[in-house]
Amino acid sequence: MDKNYQIIFPQKATVEVREVEMPQINDDQVLIKTLVSQISTGTELTRLMANVDETSAWNKDIIYPVYPGYSNVGEIVAVGKNLDQSWLGRRVLTANYHVKYSIPNLDEDFYFIPDNVDSDEAVFGVIAQVTLGSIRAAKIKLGETVAVFGAGLIGHFVSRFAKLAGALNVVVVDTSDFRLGLIPKEKGFITVNSSRENVADVIKKVNDGKLANIVFETTGVQSLAQSEAECVHKNGKLIITSSPRGSSFIDFDYCSRMGITIIGAHNYTMHPLVETDLNPWTRWADSKFYIKLLEQEYFSVKNLITHRASFRDAKKMYDMLYEDRSKAMGVHLYWED
Repeated sequence: MDKNYQIIFPQKATVEVREVEMPQINDDQVLIKTLVSQISTGTELTRLMANVDETSAWNKDIIYPVYPGYSNVGEIVAVGKNLDQSWLGRRVLTANYHVKYSIPNLDEDFYFIPDNVDSDEAVFGVIAQVTLGSIRAAKIKLGETVAVFGAGLIGHFVSRFAKLAGALNVVVVDTSDFRLGLIPKEKGFITVNSSRENVADVIKKVNDGKLANIVFETTGVQSLAQSEAECVHKNGKLIITSSPRGSSFIDFDYCSRMGITIIGAHNYTMHPLVETDLNPWTRWADSKFYIKLLEQEYFSVKNLITHRASFRDAKKMYDMLYEDRSKAMGVHLYWED
């Protein structure tokens, strides 16, 4: 009989792959065998290393042991007798951990993947969900200029969805030429290495002398708040998509005089718990939307997969990320022995 394995952080800076109990389904559940899971290079590294300020809200989430992972594509290998037996063998996107066998929440963490959608692209569906909540909160208008601070996975998805939502210019800011180099080579995308260029000057150059209508913070670096605000045009918006690891300084007098609106856009805050006629965009409705974009070939994210490894080599992947994650984007773990 196959064994079950799970990645666990038993304590700070420690990664283990442990054999765990095989879950047993009831008549109303399904059993998933993971095909690929994706490491969150931001959230998971923060929970692994606990490199946050003492006053940070992160501290309530960092209680060991930590069971990491929230992006999972697997195959249904068992179906409870009260459910549709035709589900057997189908692939699904879930928010389950890095674990070989698991039972998903059918009410919210579960979406079937069409046959023409690749598992490696589908597993980005939770990251896409996080960013779509921010995009909807920003209410981008046709022709606006958007600046995105950070070219990690969150920044990449915010950039692509901002363009899809109608932004004329999307200025992406980072200090990694590698990450910036993965931004689509299409009209309207402008990349800025902030270690060499003045971000505000570049924005003004492409936006008729004006700053950005909307700025997205996706880096998680709390010290950037004021410089990001200074890239927002009068009566514009600063969207906090990330979860900074400590307190930020921002000049409220400056924001008041500029009429800047600051919107905290955490995933669980932006998405309603249940679908309504006024707001149908729950977390999993946005994941479904992303999968539909892949199904209809609006875009591909295959170029964002930078590392592939067996789940047994998980420690090596986390060590690599801790040493230097500037050249890492999609880090995928595969669960076949």
